Amino acid sequence: MRIVFDAIQFIETSLLFSAFLFSAIIYARTRDSLAKRTLFFLLPISAVLFISYMYRINQTNTFIADSNMQWLSPLFALLIIGLIMVSIFAISYYVIQLFPLNKKQKRRALVVSVFLVSVLLIVTGALVMFISKADLSQAITNALWAFYPLCSLVLFIQAITLLFVYKKIDDKKNKRMARFYIIAFLPQLLFSVVDFFVLKNSVFQFTHLSYTLFSLLAFVYLGEHFFKHYSRDTRALQDTARLKQQFALSERELEVIPLLVEGMSNQKIGEHLHISVNTVKSHVNNIYKKLEVSNRLQLINRLG
Repeated sequence: MRIVFDAIQFIETSLLFSAFLFSAIIYARTRDSLAKRTLFFLLPISAVLFISYMYRINQTNTFIADSNMQWLSPLFALLIIGLIMVSIFAISYYVIQLFPLNKKQKRRALVVSVFLVSVLLIVTGALVMFISKADLSQAITNALWAFYPLCSLVLFIQAITLLFVYKKIDDKKNKRMARFYIIAFLPQLLFSVVDFFVLKNSVFQFTHLSYTLFSLLAFVYLGEHFFKHYSRDTRALQDTARLKQQFALSERELEVIPLLVEGMSNQKIGEHLHISVNTVKSHVNNIYKKLEVSNRLQLINRLG
């Protein structure tokens, strides 16, 4: 069973870390709002899984356990506890934006979520201290066992609430993400019970599965969004009159844009239009300035 848990945790960590890196690259290149939202919760969740996995290796590695590196164990544990709280708040903030509420109501929902997490955090902390007595190392171990499943019950409550208002969500994108959230966190109550009562002495927790599933579903949606909105589709460029009027582009800039979208280098564009590379660079800078973008991917999305 231990080998199975190790394998699952390794797969979770690898997938989430890869999704985080890809999302970070997309955001760095495009400054896309969806990539930013996805990255907002992927960062703490992938960090939790990565550090948790390293903590598990530290606990089972006899070389580390017998060396002077034992201080890494409580350090990893404290980092995980802190990141757990950040993960829960990040997910809560994200899902509240999916609810069919106005800005004022969303702020109230966020305050309620923070209150619920804080209450669960205090209750869990008191429970951990009571069970651990004065043993600090045991307190850290118990905190790892208790914090994630118990505090994640807030996300289960949000999933139940979202289930009742699901039909009222008009935006198709938000409705799809709400469906992902419900699928991922509706089983959280069961996962919390199993983690709290059965997996007390295990670093592996089923609670990770809810976070991993939602993160991967959101990442798949981001991938679809990226390939849909940043494909080299030049059909939108055929309406040159509209582009010229909308962005105040010159005739030469209208000639440069399709070549940029096709992926030609500045040198190739210069050879194609029989102008110098410096002239091409000047046109490209003017195009980026007029369309308020900073690279070709953003240009493609802006034109689309």
